[in-house]
Amino acid sequence: MTATARKFAFSLDLASQDNVVIPFGSRSCPTVEARPSELAEGDRDLLNRLRWLALKSRLQPNPEIERACMMLAGKGPRAVETVANAFFRGLAKHGTSTLDLYRPGTRWPSSDEIWLLRLLAAFRQGREKEGAALVTWRIEPKGRRWLRFLAASLAELVTPEHTSSR
Repeated sequence: MTATARKFAFSLDLASQDNVVIPFGSRSCPTVEARPSELAEGDRDLLNRLRWLALKSRLQPNPEIERACMMLAGKGPRAVETVANAFFRGLAKHGTSTLDLYRPGTRWPSSDEIWLLRLLAAFRQGREKEGAALVTWRIEPKGRRWLRFLAASLAELVTPEHTSSR
């Protein structure tokens, strides 16, 4: 008998033994169950507002990101729709992949929506390095500066306190 044949015969002998297969038991596999949302109620409201703003930005004209950022950098008041339009259009233009944003009211968030919430929370809480790292992870180098500015501006304008009062 050759070495390969002995190895194959040995593996067949192991497969026939009872101690090789580990059953799950009477409980089902934990990956089958639906995972509960890990978002707080305020984050869920904020996420739904961001989903609406992303949908509305698709209807708006496509701004030149650099020009829009320079206009938004002024001292005057900024409208959340204007900042959101530039932000979501910038994500579409400079993102390394398309973001999965679900319809407003969808119960479970996508991993891209979790990233978006973490990005805005980092800038809102003054953790600029964390926000910059999150931008670097998903944005091409030529758009990172503008998207950091837009994310910080959007985080300032869209807060959980503002969404709960709507």
